[in-house]
Order: sequence, then structure tokens, then C-alpha cells
Amino acid sequence: MHSKFGFLSYEISHVIRQRFNKEAENIGLTHAQWRALVHLSNNENCRQIDLADILEIKPITLVRQIDLLEEAGLVRRNKDSEDRRAYRLELMPKAHAVMQELWEIADAVEAEVLKTLTPQEQEQMTSLLERIKTSMSETI
Repeated sequence: MHSKFGFLSYEISHVIRQRFNKEAENIGLTHAQWRALVHLSNNENCRQIDLADILEIKPITLVRQIDLLEEAGLVRRNKDSEDRRAYRLELMPKAHAVMQELWEIADAVEAEVLKTLTPQEQEQMTSLLERIKTSMSETI
């Protein structure tokens, strides 16, 4: 018998991203852009290449996301004083309000996805997933 965990986790993640993107259309951002903003807010003034590493995506993929975030006035690229080829990323004040709206969308999508579970089951599942993620991060 084949394991279904990887397949199911991918499928659930895909559905969550689709629902998030549908709700976030009004704001004009995608799940990938929101993810970049969240990680940038936790790593202010980081280099683009470092943010790509954190997001586990190719730097060229991040460049387009940052272009769009910069056009929206949410992020600013600043020349790195130590490396003239690099840029450091700064969240603009407007980003915080937009991120709050996106968190509200994420919370609503999560509530919809988890509504079939009891509160205790939700807590247990979250705890188990966090434990799996931590364990996997330690082996990298």
C-alpha cells in the first residue's frame, strides 16, 4: 500500500492557495507575494538572494514578485552598501495594512478548510504538522 501523506498534503496545500488567491484578487496580490511579504517582515533589510533562500525559490522567481510588490508600493529595493550588485529589501508602511488584510483572508480560508474538525482535532493537527516541519528542518 502506498503512503498518501505527501500526495494529500500537496493537494490540500494547492486548494488552500487557490482559495486564498481567489479571495486576495481584490487586493491584487497572490499567495506567493503574501508569503514573500511575511518572510520579509521577519527578515527586514535582507538581501534579495537571502529572501529567495528563505522562501526556497530561485532568485529569478523572486525578482518578478519583488517587481510587482515594488510597483504596488509595498516594498523598496535599496542598494547594498557592502555589495553594489545586491539589493536589500525594505517593507514600506503601506505593506503592513495590506498584510493585515491578507492575514484575515488566510484566517478565513483556514477556518473554512478546518471546519470539519473539532477545535481539539485542529490543535492536534497543527501540533503534529509543526513537529513534522521542525523534524524535517533539522535534517536539512
